[in-house]
Amino acid sequence: MMQRRLGAHAASLTLHLVALVLAIATSTSTSSGRGGAAPSSRARSITVFAAPRDDNSAPPGLNPIDATDQDAIRRSLDSHTVALPGFTVNISKIAERAPLLFPFVTPGLSLQRFAIAPEREIRETFHDPFAPPRNLRSKDARARPPLVLSDAALQSVIDRSWSRRDRWTPFQQIVTLANAHSADTGKLPALLHAYHRQNGLQPYVDASSRDPRLWAELGLAADHVEFIGFISGFASAHPGTKATTELLFLLDQLAQASMDALLTLLDTDPAASLAWTREANRDAYDLIVDLRRHYATELQRKGLASSERIRAYYERARLAILTGILRTTPHGYRASDARFLIGAIHWREGNFGDALRSWRAMTLDPTDAYATSIAQLLNAIAAETGGDRGDVDPKETTRLLGRQINSILRTEHGRWIMFSMDRLQQFGFHFDTF
Repeated sequence: MMQRRLGAHAASLTLHLVALVLAIATSTSTSSGRGGAAPSSRARSITVFAAPRDDNSAPPGLNPIDATDQDAIRRSLDSHTVALPGFTVNISKIAERAPLLFPFVTPGLSLQRFAIAPEREIRETFHDPFAPPRNLRSKDARARPPLVLSDAALQSVIDRSWSRRDRWTPFQQIVTLANAHSADTGKLPALLHAYHRQNGLQPYVDASSRDPRLWAELGLAADHVEFIGFISGFASAHPGTKATTELLFLLDQLAQASMDALLTLLDTDPAASLAWTREANRDAYDLIVDLRRHYATELQRKGLASSERIRAYYERARLAILTGILRTTPHGYRASDARFLIGAIHWREGNFGDALRSWRAMTLDPTDAYATSIAQLLNAIAAETGGDRGDVDPKETTRLLGRQINSILRTEHGRWIMFSMDRLQQFGFHFDTF
């Protein structure tokens, strides 16, 4: 779910890492990143979620599909294989899922199907056909045994479910465990946490050609509808549980990955950048051309005709998911992680007051994913504002806290970059290999 080009011929791993970390500090175009440093003005009046019609044909977790979208993209392929130098991919799933490659945009997420929408937004007439009867949920949850795994066994499951491309197939072993064990007790929450922290967002960068990265990102996007369906079904069956909270953090990552893939598609000029694909499989090349046309039209219709508007749209979706976590997570479980991410989104958008309000509500918990950055932010905010919890003038906030906060967010992003480098190398990959 990185848009910057990294040097593929570094003299050594050390030099490569140093260059990479320096690049982080000066670039804002990295894809699949966490946090962020440079605030910018963003539009805030974008509708992300709409109340779904009572339509049982809607995919799990999503709004109903517009019937006109089903045949809007030509998907006939004489060959489903694109063979490029050092890279071969089967694109059948991409073609089959063409109208649903970017489900956060079209048909759009339905918060009600994840049991995280505010009560006032849930219509009494809505019925989720994928959720078990309400009177059976608590009994079923109590009947499931806790997942018992040693730390080594848990890590073994995470490693076996790692993949650079296809994610849904290796994730099935975790689906099986999730469906058979308690959503609150035992190791299931820890397993799901480890999955999205270690296997979720991965850096994807161009090497000598755009083709491999584009096909890799579109292949991941083709899996999103299945992940969304599983998460929505689990959340509906087990609302307000630790496992559901972890899956909602995974949903937040899917939104980030979806945005990166969509921007990569729109940023790619097939005639200029996909010569390898055109030579290898003309039908596949034509599919890309058609995908770009279709989604550019859909985005234009939704008022998302620029990359800035697209980013703002996805940030609204992420905020809805993360605030849903705060609304439903049991006993504040990982609430500070959600507040950290919410604050980072507001900070990037230049909404300093909203960012500070979110961050000030964080508490210290060493088990949180962003515990180090949370502690640093709380210390910096307290030191510069004297514990004042009122509104702070944006200009004054920028002068007093901007440099520190930007540094903290860049460092958090850098930790992810370095962890990703090690994780990729563990499985024989680099940022620019797929």
